[in-house]
Parts: sequence; structure tokens; C-alpha cells
Amino acid sequence: MKASLVLCLVVLALTPLANADQVINYPADKPIFSIAFPDGWKVEPGDQSVSASSDDDLVNMELIALDADEAASAIDDAKEGLEEELKGIKWLAEPEKGEINGIGVTFLNGNVTVEGVKMAVNCAVFAPKKTDKFFMLFNIIPLEALKQHGDDVSKVLNSIKGK
Repeated sequence: MKASLVLCLVVLALTPLANADQVINYPADKPIFSIAFPDGWKVEPGDQSVSASSDDDLVNMELIALDADEAASAIDDAKEGLEEELKGIKWLAEPEKGEINGIGVTFLNGNVTVEGVKMAVNCAVFAPKKTDKFFMLFNIIPLEALKQHGDDVSKVLNSIKGK
């Protein structure tokens, strides 16, 4: 029995962890929430943002602190910033309210064509509990890559947890 236990421990130790996540506490100095990106993604934390991209560079995500003191102005700031950055973005519907792990979120969804490629743009605007600071997490992904990376994007979004 001891031999089988030792063998199991050796196999477990040699087996790489599948789909381990890169958890980022944000902001780093006084975290108010965490977010996790899939292992293998490139993640670059900054002073006021976190940039992440899939290993094939088809998904690009940005987490940005907004300079807004209420939800309506945070949503407006997010839309204006995306419209300035992504010329010609078409919003698919009115913003939708939801919740992720107890945090109120407003979702903005749109499409844009960049260098001839049709892209999906998704944005979540949120303020973790115990703070009045708003953040936006947005991603841009080719429509054709949604099947391949849609679950990863959803996983990142659903990983947001207040501290």
C-alpha cells in the first residue's frame, strides 16, 4: 500500500497543473479585487491598468481604472474611450446590468472592423464593494475566434472577486 501511495504522489508531482490561472490583485498596493487570466496568457500589470492577451494574440483585454464618481459617468467614460480608440464601433444594444460574484456590473457590447477584420468588443464596468472607484474591463476579439476563446473570456470576467 505504501508503494502505491508513493507512486501516486510521484505521478501527481510530475503532472503539470492544467489551466492554472494567473491571479492579479488590483491595485497591487491596496487590493480591492482580484482577477485571473488563463495560464499561458501574457499579462502586464501597470500603475492604472492591466493588459492581457491570449498566447495567440487573438484576444486582447485591458483593465483600466476610470476617473468617475458614479455609475452613469463611468459608463459614459467607458463608451467614449472605446469610441475614441475604436473608430466606427457599433453598439449592439443598450447597456445591460448584471452581477459577478456579488459585484454590480454594466455590460456594453459592440462590433467594429479593424484593418478589414470584424471584431467583437465587450466591456464590463464595475465598482467593487467597499469602494467608490470604477473600473472597466474590455476585450476585443475577432468574431471568428469567439468559438476558440469565448470560454476563456467568460472565465476571466467571472473571476473578478472583491477583497
